[in-house]
Amino acid sequence: MTLQTLTDSQQTLTRLELAATRTARRLWNRTNPDDIQTSWQPLSNQLADILASIQIHVAETAADANLMMLAEQHEYVRPLAIPDTAALAGTTAQGQPLREALQAPATATLHAIKTGTPPLEAMQTGRTLLTLITALAVNDVARQAAQLDIATRPGVSWVRVEAPNCCDRCMILAGKIFRWNEGFLRHPHCHGRHVPVTSRDKAKELGYVTDPMDGFRDLTREQQDRIFGRHSAQAIRDGADIYQVVNAKRGMTEIGRSQRARGYFSMTTTEGTTRYGWSNMIAGQQGRTQKRRLTVDAIYTLSRSREQAVELLKREGYILPDHWREDVPDIRRSLWLHNNDWRQGRHETMTTAQKRVQNARLRYEAALAGRNPYLSNAPVTPEILAQTERQYRHWLSREGQIYTQ
Repeated sequence: MTLQTLTDSQQTLTRLELAATRTARRLWNRTNPDDIQTSWQPLSNQLADILASIQIHVAETAADANLMMLAEQHEYVRPLAIPDTAALAGTTAQGQPLREALQAPATATLHAIKTGTPPLEAMQTGRTLLTLITALAVNDVARQAAQLDIATRPGVSWVRVEAPNCCDRCMILAGKIFRWNEGFLRHPHCHGRHVPVTSRDKAKELGYVTDPMDGFRDLTREQQDRIFGRHSAQAIRDGADIYQVVNAKRGMTEIGRSQRARGYFSMTTTEGTTRYGWSNMIAGQQGRTQKRRLTVDAIYTLSRSREQAVELLKREGYILPDHWREDVPDIRRSLWLHNNDWRQGRHETMTTAQKRVQNARLRYEAALAGRNPYLSNAPVTPEILAQTERQYRHWLSREGQIYTQ
């Protein structure tokens, strides 16, 4: 099922982004290269006012789209309050006023000239940065408005929708259900969208709960290599888990250049090697520990044969053991230092008051055992012991209840 509102609103948002970036480039072209700071100041203020007006329109479009997408699903969820989407305009996603943020291109251009870049090339650098800032200001407001609207509607969560030609990181997130208060991970020029849903079944009915491997298989071999990288794409084709391959790009470290690599770097990564990281847990099942893991690029660079590469992919946790996802909860439980059931949400019948008592008791017991419950690497002092005992006694005497007059 295709939501027409999603298509229409995306087209509107694209037109607004294009209008904003064209205006930004047109004003930048009027900047005097011989007096960049002074000439850009009034032009940037003019752009800030125009961009704020566009942001208001963008926010209204995104919030209205949420409401209409729910209506297309034959759903209406009354909001707890009517959000003021106009309040999102005039700033960046980080809360910086637009007038301040728009000074960055001039500063970057002057810095480039100072470090020896030819003026025309430096001006192009400033134009590129300005276009990026402008596009982010538009897209971020759209996502903020959509999530603000979702947050006001009880029982509404959202599914992430991406274009077919999205990047590898966006592809593994496409079709995933998120809670109302989970942020939208994005990169510059990311055009992913929220689609509000009231249940996972509804998202499946719409066809938005997808498997990233389906998207990967729909690409040609050349597209796979371009989006994921040649080695990463080959690893996925060889049976590696797409999530492990993409996520392993975080925490990479260069370890040198191989003579056989012909210019490619061999690298390791810390991704997945924490206590509950999948690569570390797989290593534990094999009777070894793992502080770092080889990246896919390193495996294919160093392997002498395809069979050796596949074995390394298995050892480093890119090709997962059979039924691994089903076994993870029990493996993770075996690694707990103490009973963590209460933190994992497995005591569904426990009231909030009971949890207050149990949390206080566990902190007190940890302090008695010599573990600081507030800072893992800090010592347990008499003050900590006194504090944990007082808190436990406080909640125990009140049975976890908070009394107000």
